[in-house]
Amino acid sequence: MIYREILPSQADLFQSIMKDNQWEMVSQDGGQSEFIGWAYIMHWRCTVEGEEKAAEVWLHFSENQGVQASHLEMNPQAKPLIDALLSEW
Repeated sequence: MIYREILPSQADLFQSIMKDNQWEMVSQDGGQSEFIGWAYIMHWRCTVEGEEKAAEVWLHFSENQGVQASHLEMNPQAKPLIDALLSEW
């Protein structure tokens, strides 16, 4: 897996970009973390022409004691696609 940090303030924008680019939402889950915080994970998939395996990316977001963190986790098939989307920011 490949990891890429994004600013927590960009998490909502990333979700919009994925929707605008017709990535398939596979799952989303969230809830309380570490008693006083919360977190969510969103998972998208996209078929890549010429690739056997679909491109997949997960957005991880958390807030604990007022401190926010977020990052992307993706497979190698997703990296060039996500890099292209994020280069437009």
